[in-house]
Amino acid sequence: MLLHNFYKRRTVKLKKLHSLIGLSNFSSQVIVRGRAFLGRLLDLTMGLRQPHHHIRLRKGSEKYLLLWIRFLDEFNGKSVFLDDAWETSHTLELYTDASGSIAFSAVFGKHWFGAEWPVS
Repeated sequence: MLLHNFYKRRTVKLKKLHSLIGLSNFSSQVIVRGRAFLGRLLDLTMGLRQPHHHIRLRKGSEKYLLLWIRFLDEFNGKSVFLDDAWETSHTLELYTDASGSIAFSAVFGKHWFGAEWPVS
């Protein structure tokens, strides 16, 4: 399996990593939550342009690959988190607004809140 090959390696060429990222992205069309985990691999490609460049696979990358390996071994094709219907702001009666670095607010039904953004 492709993921097992990557998991065992310490370095990989940019071209091979792009291939894995593309496959993972394609797989995320079926495994909807998978796209959230692509960030670690994409971060490794930052600043590199030549397909022959070697990239060192860090601990975070190993954890990402292990997560996919375990997930694919155990995935039963069902998603626990997704509803069949999408809710809208109108059906939820939820509306939000923010003004840059000044403040934010929200209305949920008859309840509302607002505050200034913290300095940090």
